[in-house]
Amino acid sequence: MNNMLKKKNYKKLALDRKVEKKELDILWSELIKLRAGYKCEKCGKQEYLNSHHIFSRSNYSTRWDEANGACLCAGHHTLTNDSAHKNPIEFIELMKKKRGETWYQTLRLKANNIYKQDKNLLKIYLENEIKRYANQ
Repeated sequence: MNNMLKKKNYKKLALDRKVEKKELDILWSELIKLRAGYKCEKCGKQEYLNSHHIFSRSNYSTRWDEANGACLCAGHHTLTNDSAHKNPIEFIELMKKKRGETWYQTLRLKANNIYKQDKNLLKIYLENEIKRYANQ
């Protein structure tokens, strides 16, 4: 019985522990790359991959939202003239063609609202999504 009580307390402590933003950023980034099959969503390259935020990572309503991410090679993320950061309007148009207008409008609405997110639950969600994609 005492052992059972310790397990319950341990689980409670794990959920009470403050999840840091960096920890969520790493999980989110891994999920975005995994979802894309570790390929740039613009050119298909498989090296020097970055996870790009469609709406800025400073926006906490969408910072760790899977729909707000795209896997890009370094060139298409920031380095070339047609990169997501140097030509964001063209990049958004490309993503709309790939994912649809409904995807964009839904994400845009979420980005323009304030959401208080439970980081512990968000961490569990991201970990579960990573497992789900890894098992496909």
